Amino acid sequence: MSGTVLDVTDADFDEKVLRPPSLVLVAFRAEWSAPCRALDPVLAEVAKEYEGRVTVARLDIDRSPETPPKHDVTAIPTLFVVKEGTKVATRIGPATKNNVVNLISPHL
Repeated sequence: MSGTVLDVTDADFDEKVLRPPSLVLVAFRAEWSAPCRALDPVLAEVAKEYEGRVTVARLDIDRSPETPPKHDVTAIPTLFVVKEGTKVATRIGPATKNNVVNLISPHL
């Protein structure tokens, strides 16, 4: 689903976030979290603007509780930039579009 935010789970996290050769921005989030919900439109904008260059994904920590501890996620929202299977940048806490763009830009 290009140009949109991809929902990932424990079952497909490795395949959709760690294995693609392209840059992946993944947000660890929860539906009950206001900062996470506020981030959703930002992720959608970034997905459209960077279509073809960045895959934008999100993982709900309540529906997929196994993946966050494997990646040392202790707070939400947490954003990771993954390049060729390696985490290259992290941001914890609320983020504006500018924050997200600044996070991914050095890795494009």
